[in-house]
Amino acid sequence: MDQVLMVTPYLKSQRGNSVTATRLFNGLRRKGHAIDLISMDEPGWQLQLDRYTQAHSYGLVHGFHAWQFSRIVNHPVIKRLPILLTTTGTDINYDLLGPQKGHTLETMLKANKVVVFNPSMGKQLTAIEPRLQSRQVVIPQGVELPAAPLVTRQQLGLSPADTIFLIPSGLRPVKNLDLALNGLDIVYRKHPQLCLLIVGAAIDFEYKAHIKSRLSTFKWAHYLGEIPHRNIGGIMQTADVVLNTSRAEGQPMGALEAMSLGKPCILTAVPGNLDIIKDGIHGYYINSAPELAAAALKLIQSPPLRYVMGNKARQLVNDRYSAVKELHAYDQLYKELTY
Repeated sequence: MDQVLMVTPYLKSQRGNSVTATRLFNGLRRKGHAIDLISMDEPGWQLQLDRYTQAHSYGLVHGFHAWQFSRIVNHPVIKRLPILLTTTGTDINYDLLGPQKGHTLETMLKANKVVVFNPSMGKQLTAIEPRLQSRQVVIPQGVELPAAPLVTRQQLGLSPADTIFLIPSGLRPVKNLDLALNGLDIVYRKHPQLCLLIVGAAIDFEYKAHIKSRLSTFKWAHYLGEIPHRNIGGIMQTADVVLNTSRAEGQPMGALEAMSLGKPCILTAVPGNLDIIKDGIHGYYINSAPELAAAALKLIQSPPLRYVMGNKARQLVNDRYSAVKELHAYDQLYKELTY
């Protein structure tokens, strides 16, 4: 098999993109592919790119995030290679609609194959640029959550009677954590035995300051900081409900991971979240703080409902978001593009 160069914008800060790139890097190497990995958030990554491309004869480059990959798409070696591009959400939902549209679109059109996580993202691309339809491949993300020791309520200083809501998300404006705070504040006035845990990297420090300022006024909400991915399952097991309140998503890996452990979800009805679940079966879609509050109250007041929805959420992830299926699909693409 030809050697593959994988280039991702992020590995150091834990976010959906870094989890996806790490999972695919490890999984595809287990399948026998020789892969070198470069992360664009490492110091000196440009020199590393030059060294790697001078020292190795690659048959394929696999990039993540179209706008970020545009920074190297015209590299003298990269531009001669077949390109597999995995879009990750913000490149479609924001970069293709904003000032980076030109670079983002140019990069997608230079790729031999463009992976999207779901058909709706593919339709968004086609609506913007019909030429992209023929090179699209839909590959849902696979959930591969490491086993982790349980983090108990006692360790977190919480009561056995609390209903715990969890947001596994980095702190940045697109994640719209204010919606969760506003919605659950409504609930707290009626049901004070609730708790919100926010777990994720502080990606935007101005937004982190804003959220921490708001959290200081709520005794029921806590930011636990960044937790290594190998340990996140321990907190997810303790939670009762997982939230994703993003304004737009690629595919909410943190929510899917918690759902794989049997947690019902509350998701904003936005691109990337839509079509993941059936409303009222695996969880709820919401558009506003009052809608979030109403959904949260249903789940607080009925533990049997949480149990039933959580089991269905677990089965959904097992059926639709299999890491085995994901790796098989990428393995076939690697072989198609290098032979």
